[in-house]
Amino acid sequence: MTIEEYNLSSDKPLNDIEQDVLGYSKFATNLARCITAGTFDDGIVFSLYAEWGAGKSTTLSFLESEIKNQAPDIEILHFNPWWFSGEDALLKSFFTQLRALFSNWQSKGKSIAKKLGVISEVLAKAPIAEAKAVDALIKKLLGTDLNQLKKEIELLLRQEQKKIVVIIDDIDRLTGEEVKQLFKLVKAVANFPNIAYLLAFDRKVVASSIEKSLNVNGSDYIEKIVQVPFELPPPDPSGLTDLFISKINYIFRNVPEKEHDQTHFGNIYHDGIKYFLKTPRDVIRLSNSLSITYKGVEGEVNFCDFTAIETLRVFEPKIYDFIRRNESLFSGVESNYGYSRDDKQLELKRNKLNTLFEMAEKVPSKVIKDLLLRIFPKVSSITGNIMYGSDHSPYWRKGKHICAPELFNVYFQFSLPSSIVSSNEVEAVVEATSTQSDLEKVILKLSIEVLANNRTKLSSVLERLVDYLADLEKQQVINIINMIFNIGDKLLIENDESEGMLAFGGNNLRLGRLMFSGIKQLTNDKAERFNVLKAAFENGEGIVTMADQATILGQEHGKYSYDKGVRDDSLIKLKHQERLEQIVLSRIRDDVSAGLLELNNNSVNLIYDWARWADNEEITLWLKEQLRKEPMKILFLLKGFCTKSYSHSGNDRIARKNERLNVKNLSEFLDIEEAKEIATGIFEHTDELNKELIKLFLSECDLFESDPNTFDRH
Repeated sequence: MTIEEYNLSSDKPLNDIEQDVLGYSKFATNLARCITAGTFDDGIVFSLYAEWGAGKSTTLSFLESEIKNQAPDIEILHFNPWWFSGEDALLKSFFTQLRALFSNWQSKGKSIAKKLGVISEVLAKAPIAEAKAVDALIKKLLGTDLNQLKKEIELLLRQEQKKIVVIIDDIDRLTGEEVKQLFKLVKAVANFPNIAYLLAFDRKVVASSIEKSLNVNGSDYIEKIVQVPFELPPPDPSGLTDLFISKINYIFRNVPEKEHDQTHFGNIYHDGIKYFLKTPRDVIRLSNSLSITYKGVEGEVNFCDFTAIETLRVFEPKIYDFIRRNESLFSGVESNYGYSRDDKQLELKRNKLNTLFEMAEKVPSKVIKDLLLRIFPKVSSITGNIMYGSDHSPYWRKGKHICAPELFNVYFQFSLPSSIVSSNEVEAVVEATSTQSDLEKVILKLSIEVLANNRTKLSSVLERLVDYLADLEKQQVINIINMIFNIGDKLLIENDESEGMLAFGGNNLRLGRLMFSGIKQLTNDKAERFNVLKAAFENGEGIVTMADQATILGQEHGKYSYDKGVRDDSLIKLKHQERLEQIVLSRIRDDVSAGLLELNNNSVNLIYDWARWADNEEITLWLKEQLRKEPMKILFLLKGFCTKSYSHSGNDRIARKNERLNVKNLSEFLDIEEAKEIATGIFEHTDELNKELIKLFLSECDLFESDPNTFDRH
């Protein structure tokens, strides 16, 4: 039987010596030899001292097996005083169990059982504290007193010549008064010949309990009761490690081999986790916790980091709670360096972390610090001089590490938030990159699946897919690039656009980052990069996406931007970029001629790029034809020429959004009077939101007519 095949709970001892990995069986064998080889004509009291969770009950289980092996004739009686409430119940129960044992004996056993039965009967009728009442009842029933009755039992036991071992566990769970009564039972009432008592308890706990209850020295009190004390040796540290490793190997058995990081786990274990695992119960507590909490986040977290943070949750809940509530101190990178460094702010963060380290209750503060340094690189940046840049973020996200801001809260919620795409879904996209058609199917499916934040799963996947590029084969990367320029226009989803002063854009920018990263991953040869892009442009259907990326490639050469500088690290050469522009323009004109280019939300974005490469007149002709066929399409145009800005006054807690509709820019492609006539004509046939859009347009027209330069000032 392997260790993984059995299940340990914190209160269930082992019974099979073959399962022992902590060295308790050898100690139990030696202790059994001491008990079985010795003589105890006048009775004797052994003790087994061990802290809670140290393996005391398991050792007793092994001990019983060894006594039976070494001396089969010895009778063993288990008595657990914790099961009985109150002093009188404790004593009555003990004598009842002892009587039942003797009842099975031949010869003198029946007589002994009968006399013990009298004691049990008396104790049932009179509280044990009333010694005179007990003595009176015994005299009435047997015509003798308690001492005489004990002598008669002792004589019968000596004649029987049979050894009994009474094992009493969980004494450290009793109150001080109950402990006193139990010890009185063992030494004064039931100290019969040929009976050995083995009392198992945590010495410190029992001594403290006695001192509080009886106001005497607890250790001295115990020494008067116990003749032969034994101390349970600490478990073999390597055995504890083996036990823990066997447990987590089973819990994390489904983790893919590619995610096995023995170095990372070894660092976490030896710098932190092992210091919390002092007893078998510690191992069981942590492994039980992991087996339950990991199920909700399986596949979404790094199992090494999860083990580390769960260790803190189980053994250092205050530290765990501090980390959970202070994400800014732990996730991501520390930006407080370089020219923007704020020494006061950095010192404040250091003080907070140093205070956190000192909150440790189970281990030295250094253990907490070393463990957090292993799983939170930001802690290294704050407390030391190790700087981690944003270039580490893809590695952290891909490795599902707790330090990745996108994943930090997953570790504390024990489930994947409804606004996050699972790692399994991202990896399914990676798997699909083997063929372009499979990849497009998966991507299009994600584009219609909406998260709780009202964005599609695609928006998240596009950002995280960049993290996996380095692991892909060349053809897989090419398939991604071809996908971008084939179905890219279908992926420009309005709900995936981010708004606000700190907005990061929409899927057009996400596709662009993926394309640029993919091309750089493929090769450093600019001519080869151009050939890949040229093929994608010629064979793809995403004209809006092509135009957008061609423009961005032009900006690298100082075109279409305020910064006219040329980047030395441009993706392709200028002549190649201009060739891509020609391909896009040709594709636009072909689609216009074939009636395939429709005016919609996405094609409005195309107008500015188109205007860079052609005369505005051909755009105007196309727009007029589109509006002649379907006047309602004017709404796409108006919306496309809207701009948003954000202002923040001294009294505002939230930035104020300001919306303008740039009539001046629109007038470059469409006669404003014609646009006003079309917009007014459809006003009554549209919804309230679009009516507001038309009202904004008409009011902006009035401003423009009164001052054509109004938009130059905004």
